Amino acid sequence: MALRSASIEQKEVNICHEEGSVQEVGDLSASIKKFFISSDFSDLTICTADQEFKVHRLVVCGQSAYFSRLFKGGWTESVDSTVQLKSDDPRTIEAMIHFMYGFEYDSSGSNLGRVSPMLFNINVYQVADKFGVPQLKQKAKDKFETIARTCWNMDDYPTAISEAYQRTHKDDRGLRDILVHISHEHLKKLLENEDFRTVLEETLGFAADLVKHSTVKGAGETSCATTWS
Repeated sequence: MALRSASIEQKEVNICHEEGSVQEVGDLSASIKKFFISSDFSDLTICTADQEFKVHRLVVCGQSAYFSRLFKGGWTESVDSTVQLKSDDPRTIEAMIHFMYGFEYDSSGSNLGRVSPMLFNINVYQVADKFGVPQLKQKAKDKFETIARTCWNMDDYPTAISEAYQRTHKDDRGLRDILVHISHEHLKKLLENEDFRTVLEETLGFAADLVKHSTVKGAGETSCATTWS
């Protein structure tokens, strides 16, 4: 039996009564949300470590390159209609599925488990990349940037740098460039933080990226400020 969090039950109320209105016939977005909550017409089960989600192939495969390939390729999952994702973080898979159905995912996880919003969005970004959900990847990036620009002086910021660099490929600049820009902007203050100094020394690629950014930015400022005779 699929487990449902209290937050999803609350979403059902919001769907039906948002702004005092009733869902109109032909409202596809609201219908998709309703079918997720009720599991009506579901034809696929996604299993995580602690939940089962009754979903619809059309919705999932239409947004995920991974699931699209899975069901086009004749894998075992396409026959028994069950996909096991028990090795992935259950909260990020939950966020991905909620996003696919048009829900706004909670940046701190869900009622089944809370985590730092900065770190959680790194996890969502990585999962979106793994399963080929570009819209979710962009959403996670935007959320991460908003939080990081506000919370760069928090204890989890150095950890976020380490996690982002470990979980993304060196050519994936999405989160890395955000962290480099913010770190450069607040470098003097951040260098007072022992954890940040440790990350600067131990996180492969971060120091080099920071130096490169500082050099380019410094060169640009020099060329604008210098008058040649």
